[in-house]
Amino acid sequence: MDTENLSRLNSISNISEFVGMFDLPLPAEDAVATRFGGLSDTQELASMANCKPELKTVALDLPAEANTMFFPTCVRLEQCGGCCYGPLLTCIPSVTKVVKLKVLKTLLSSSETVRRRSTRRRRQNEVSYHTVEVLRHVECTCGCKVQEEHCKPNIHTYNESECSCVCNNSEEKNNCEAQNLTKYWDNDSCNCYCRRPEECSSGQYFSQISCRCETIASRIGK
Repeated sequence: MDTENLSRLNSISNISEFVGMFDLPLPAEDAVATRFGGLSDTQELASMANCKPELKTVALDLPAEANTMFFPTCVRLEQCGGCCYGPLLTCIPSVTKVVKLKVLKTLLSSSETVRRRSTRRRRQNEVSYHTVEVLRHVECTCGCKVQEEHCKPNIHTYNESECSCVCNNSEEKNNCEAQNLTKYWDNDSCNCYCRRPEECSSGQYFSQISCRCETIASRIGK
């Protein structure tokens, strides 16, 4: 499916829009249900949880300080949620805004301080505000799960249309995949490996080229 249709598909939310997009007929049971007054009470048509900002619990990034309490420690804030059609896509923020929140910071009196002042009035806890920055997701979009920063620039080239990191040594990959019965290609390291490595006896080594044990003498000779 091309990117234009995927984009349209990720914008619809119900089954009626889906069948309309692909010019599909509704299932026969729906036609019968419509004539007799709709679906039964025990069944509901599922709706797509589209990719958009929704309230989620966000833990605040608070410093770890001795004898100090912060409140609150988490908030509900708009974050991208929902799903995207297709295994390569995920719901990601396209527009964000930094929000500054004030939380209460309480410096507690230590037990030693209390003991030293046992004959005097106990010192009150010190309170102040602490500012925390959090990221609010303003707009969301269906984007690639694999982003360019996931690629290794020395061995990969990012292909945005396929949402993938493509190995630069494509010829080695083709040669490896041609030996599919004994070897497999690892796209993360862009290397070819044997499917069944073996432990070799003394005087031998396991060759990643032939995928079998060979004598060390033959290796030196090469």
